[in-house]
Amino acid sequence: MARLPFDLRCPVDATAARAGLRSRLAGRDAAFLDLVSRGVLANPANPTAALLRHAGCELPDLERSLGQDGLDATLEHLFAAGVYLTVDEFKGRRPVRRGSLEVEAGPDRMRNPRAAHHVAAASGGSRSAGTPVFIDMEFVRSAAGNLLLFLADQGADDTDTATWEVPGAGARFRLLKFSSLGRPPAAWFSQVDPSLAALHPVFRWNTRAIRAASLLALRPVPLPVFCPPADPAPALAWLAAQRSRGRRSTLFTFPSTAVALGEAAARQGVGLDHVHLILGGEPITRARLTAATATGARAVPRYGSVECGPIAYGCLAPSESDDAHLLADLHALVQPGAAGAAAGLPEKALLITALHPRAPFALLNVSMGDAATLERRDCGCPLEERGWHRHLREIRSFEKLTAGGMTFLGTDVARILEETLPATFGGGPTHYQLCEEEQPDGRATLSLLVSPEVGAISEAAVAEAFLAALGQDTPAETMMTEALRGTVALRVERRQPRPTQAGKLLHVHLLRRR
Repeated sequence: MARLPFDLRCPVDATAARAGLRSRLAGRDAAFLDLVSRGVLANPANPTAALLRHAGCELPDLERSLGQDGLDATLEHLFAAGVYLTVDEFKGRRPVRRGSLEVEAGPDRMRNPRAAHHVAAASGGSRSAGTPVFIDMEFVRSAAGNLLLFLADQGADDTDTATWEVPGAGARFRLLKFSSLGRPPAAWFSQVDPSLAALHPVFRWNTRAIRAASLLALRPVPLPVFCPPADPAPALAWLAAQRSRGRRSTLFTFPSTAVALGEAAARQGVGLDHVHLILGGEPITRARLTAATATGARAVPRYGSVECGPIAYGCLAPSESDDAHLLADLHALVQPGAAGAAAGLPEKALLITALHPRAPFALLNVSMGDAATLERRDCGCPLEERGWHRHLREIRSFEKLTAGGMTFLGTDVARILEETLPATFGGGPTHYQLCEEEQPDGRATLSLLVSPEVGAISEAAVAEAFLAALGQDTPAETMMTEALRGTVALRVERRQPRPTQAGKLLHVHLLRRR
C-alpha cells in the first residue's frame, strides 16, 4: 500500500492511455515471449513450465511459430500439444495429467514473479472458496488507461464514478482504477453491511489502508455505504441527487442489482437518463439489460475476473446484449474447438493468456471456467478503431445442469428462467434460479427457487413448465429431460434466489456440502 499515494497523485491521462495502448498492441508477440521466459520457465513450480518441457517446446520453437503463424495460431498449436490448464487444474482441485506427466497445480504456483504485491485481494469464489490475488499498481494503471478510453468513446469520461457490489477484491480493484484517473469515486455502495461483526478483518484493514493512502494523496476515496440489493434506496437517492446537481454518473454493478435499481426507479418515478451503467460479474442477458435500462439508463457490459483483470469492454454497436471487445493489449484468447472434448472443455471454452508484464498470474492457455462465441466482426464502433478487433458474446460459465448425469446448456437455462417462466407465472428476470446441491454421498438434488415477490403459483405447474421448456428444442434434449424427470426430483422452493459469496446472482447456483 506504500506506493498508493504516489500513484493517486499522478493520474493516468488520455495521452498516456493512448500511448500505452498502442505500445502494448504493437508488442504482443514480445510480451508473450517475455511471459514464457520470465513468468513461466523462470518459475519451476509453474505447471505450465512442465507442460512445455513435456511437449518438447522451447523458446526458439515459439519464436519460429510466432514469425510464421502469429500469436493466436501459436497458442492453438500449444493447446494441441497439451499446453493448457482447465479451471480445476488452475484452482488446484486436481493435478495436471498429460500422458506420463503428472504435476501439481494451483494459483500459488502460477503467480507472476514480475508482479509486485501492492494490493492484496481474493477472487469472489463463484466456483470455489476464492483465490488469493496480489495486484501490481502498474497493472491497475494500464487497466485504468483502457477504462478512460472506453468511457471517452461514450462521452462518459467526465462523469462521477461509483461502484455497488460486494466489498471484496473486485471493489478494491475498481476503486483504485477509478482513482487512478485523477478523480476518486464519488460513492461506494456495499451490498454487505460494512459494520457487520462477522465480516472478515481483511476487509476492514484493506478499506482503512486505501482510505489512508487516498487521504495522503489528497484524493480521498469514500467510505462504503450499506446498500443491499433488496433495497437500492441509498444508491437511487445518490443518483437522484446527482441529477439535481446537473451531474452525470457512471455506476459499476451486477446486472441483477441493476435490475433492482431499475425496478425501484420505476416504482418511484425516478428517471435514470443521466446514468451510465457498467455491468459485469453475471451473465448479461437481453431480459436483464432491458429491465435495467427501462427508466432511461444506458448500460454496457464488462467481462473480467479478479485473476485476470478486465478482459473485454462492451461494444458500442452490439449484436448481442453482452457483445464486448477483447482487450487484446492485455490478453490473448483462443478456443479448443472440437479438440476440447478430450480435454474436458467445451468447444467454445475461453483459454486466456496474460500479456501484461505485471499481470497477477503467468497464465498460458488457462480456462477460468467460461465459454463464449469469439469472433472478428467489423462493427465500426470506436473500440474497434482503438485496435480491439475481436468480439466476445454469449459469455457463460461452465456451470450446467448435471443432476442425474444429464447436461444442459446454460444459455437454454437462462432463457427459461428469464423469459419463459416470468411470461407464464409473473415476476422478472431475477426472480427464478436453479440451485443444485451436492450431498455428502455425491447425490445431487435440484431446486427451482421462485421469489416470494412472484405471487401465488402452483409449484407443480412451475416445475412442469421448466422441464417442458428445457426439452423442447431437440430430440436429444427431450430425451435428457425425460431422464431428468425419472432420476432427480425437481423441487420448487418459495425463497429469494441465492447470491454467491461475491454477491453475484447466477442462473445456476451450486452448493456443495462438505
